[in-house]
Amino acid sequence: MSFIYSFQKILDMKEKEKEQAEISYSKSMQALHREQKRLSELVRNKQQVEERMVRKEENISLAELKTNYEYVGHLQRMIVQVNETKVQAEKDVETKQGILSERAMEQKIWEKLKEHSFNKYKERMLQIEQKELDEIAVARYYRQRVKPH
Repeated sequence: MSFIYSFQKILDMKEKEKEQAEISYSKSMQALHREQKRLSELVRNKQQVEERMVRKEENISLAELKTNYEYVGHLQRMIVQVNETKVQAEKDVETKQGILSERAMEQKIWEKLKEHSFNKYKERMLQIEQKELDEIAVARYYRQRVKPH
């Protein structure tokens, strides 16, 4: 007689939910890293343009100066926009991390219940085995003591 856990399908479902939460969390982390990279690239690009403008300040034409300032303004707007997206991605990561923690805890609870159920099963099997051994011992004693040949 082998152990059959009556709630195995629920445990399987909880494991799948946890796996899906892990995938979702991983994707949100990747999105956050992308936004962080975009932001750092924009900031670095803006700094490079500003440094070039400072180095060329004395011999730069008015048109080039205007173009550079417009480009820096554009970069600044992009930085603000990407920063907002990054903040949203951070919130998403936080949410997905909470969901993952919840799913992991649920799975752990069901695994503990299965372990507890298995331990009870083992106890019952040991009791049955001990009862059978006791019956064999009593029968042997009876044959040897009560009915000697």
